[in-house]
Amino acid sequence: MNSLSKDHIRAIRKLRNEHGFGHNLSQSQMDDLVAQWSPIVSPDEKDWSERFTIVWFDGSETGVYGPRWIFHLFGFSHRASHVGLTTSSGLVVLQKRSLTKADWPGCWDMTVSGHVPVSDDNRSLNYRDGAIKEIGEEIGLLGDDIEEYLTGGLEAIGSPYLFFEMDETRNPPFYNAEIQQLFGGCLTQAGLQKISPDFDELDGIMLVREEIAWSLLTGQHAAAGLRSSLPRFLDWLHQKEV
Repeated sequence: MNSLSKDHIRAIRKLRNEHGFGHNLSQSQMDDLVAQWSPIVSPDEKDWSERFTIVWFDGSETGVYGPRWIFHLFGFSHRASHVGLTTSSGLVVLQKRSLTKADWPGCWDMTVSGHVPVSDDNRSLNYRDGAIKEIGEEIGLLGDDIEEYLTGGLEAIGSPYLFFEMDETRNPPFYNAEIQQLFGGCLTQAGLQKISPDFDELDGIMLVREEIAWSLLTGQHAAAGLRSSLPRFLDWLHQKEV
């Protein structure tokens, strides 16, 4: 996207203060923001390729939709699904993000994570469908066979929670307000053998003991999503063990 002038950045901050997480935006206001700012920031094809819905802090929809880039330009809250997987021997499965990623390149992250988009007919995926979609896209385990690949299926861990990050050193500035839902599961032997990473999305997969996973959180190469979701996932694993 285009670099912005100081006046434009000040205008973004003013609008962020006015609209907050976007909960009170109407669809016409969203459409006006998209029309006003798209010629200024000139989003590329990828920035237009996904659409999100604004959600409340419990993950329920407000009914207002917009393209991905407008959510990250102003910090409107949207859904994201994170997935933590283990092997049958108790190793934690983590991914290393691709070096070509705009956000946290080359950093360790959850097994799978991604936004929950809206389809062309304005049908919003739920968190579980979003998680299964990302599992298929990032590590090649397709949803039709998910029961074969995961012992006991995919389990929701707790309730949706707010995660917010910002990077005002970027131009345009980056604001990411995700209402995340975490899922957990255990790979079957068939699932472990079937993993096929999409190397446009990630550089590789690492299997580590729980104590090693904890230690990654204090390092320099932990993505923000890992810091947000891994402690919840490891606590869930511990509760299952006791």
